[in-house]
Amino acid sequence: MTTFKKTLSTEEKEIYLKALIYILSKEERKCADNDEYLRQQAEQAGFDPAAVKKIKPAKKADDLIKELKQVSSMRLKRYIIREMIMLAMANHELSDEEMAAIYTIGMNIGIKEDKINDFFLWAAEGLEWQLAGVKLVEEDL
Repeated sequence: MTTFKKTLSTEEKEIYLKALIYILSKEERKCADNDEYLRQQAEQAGFDPAAVKKIKPAKKADDLIKELKQVSSMRLKRYIIREMIMLAMANHELSDEEMAAIYTIGMNIGIKEDKINDFFLWAAEGLEWQLAGVKLVEEDL
């Protein structure tokens, strides 16, 4: 999907990064690696990594919804929600607040609840796959 990110307009790239910043700015997600992750995502999208620090983060879900409503592409909206879910589940912990915020954001920008459910299931399957891979390496040692 790196190629897809590069096709986005500058405004779309900024909105994409704002969505990632929104998830990463949750108290339980704050860590030193976040800046590096955002820099990498910006670079992959062809966005100036130095400009990431200038992006004004959305403080509330409603603020992010307003930004995302400007996006006309349903593909991009779905991609952003998928990325937000992946980030939220990356540490194998997902708070009720994060889940509710993602559903609220997704449904308010025109993504059906069933599709959001599918994204959460997909992310959970990915985590199961990763854990199974670790088990294959570690078992019987």
